[in-house]
Amino acid sequence: MTVKKLPTFTALPVADITVPADRLRPISEAKVTALMQVIEAGVFLGAITLRRTGTVNTLIDGAHRLEAMTRLGRETIAVDVLECSAAEARQMEITGNLTAGMTPIQDAIFLGVYQQEYEKLHPETKRGVAGALAKHGVQRACAPFAELVAETRQITSSQVRKVIRAARALTADERKRLQAVPYKIAMSEIEKLGKIGEDGLRTRAVGALLAGKTVADALRAEQAGGDGEAAPDAADDARVEAAFKALLQAWNRSPKVARRRFVEGIRAEIDGLLHGSDDE
Repeated sequence: MTVKKLPTFTALPVADITVPADRLRPISEAKVTALMQVIEAGVFLGAITLRRTGTVNTLIDGAHRLEAMTRLGRETIAVDVLECSAAEARQMEITGNLTAGMTPIQDAIFLGVYQQEYEKLHPETKRGVAGALAKHGVQRACAPFAELVAETRQITSSQVRKVIRAARALTADERKRLQAVPYKIAMSEIEKLGKIGEDGLRTRAVGALLAGKTVADALRAEQAGGDGEAAPDAADDARVEAAFKALLQAWNRSPKVARRRFVEGIRAEIDGLLHGSDDE
């Protein structure tokens, strides 16, 4: 069967849409909460995709948008309705989810820019305005999205605030170049960027990330007084060796299930270390 879009359908009642029980991806509470905030703010969301067989409209893509609209009590939702086979619908569900993820640097940029735009609409929430940050700021403007990032990246809300700070300090060109690198920059590296207050040093740290190195590489080069890295002394070597042995012992003592959980929890950081320096 050839996939065919039915142009007569642009919106349908939420109650008339069937969600199949065998969907591959479960609903994320954090994502639904984030989408509810966006919808309530009046931001346009793309249409969900449905398969029509007879008079039945079955969801293909857009479960989180549909759930958010349902919880908000919205009666209708924008739709793209297709005629296609069950196999074609399943393929579209899979590809839609495979291409939906963002990298850690995109997470950070998204959150940082979102907060900036929120502050334009709500100046009273800017940092330093009579304690407004405690009442609004990240807590109000970005909380749902921060929770979503924390859930998907397995990091804390404190770390999310640090990456937001890092993203807001980046120039537009730096944002573009960091997103274009062929490897994944670890969330931990973005977090370290957010701790650098001096603009010039942060620019050099961004350059290190673009070169496949780490923020620590840039900081060591700064301490060395030039572009080269500071040579580790004997004390550094001993510290690294002791840390390595301690990690190895802990790994060897741990059961296999704990090892797997540990690796899954720091997968992004491991990826960053493999593409950068193995020094700390």
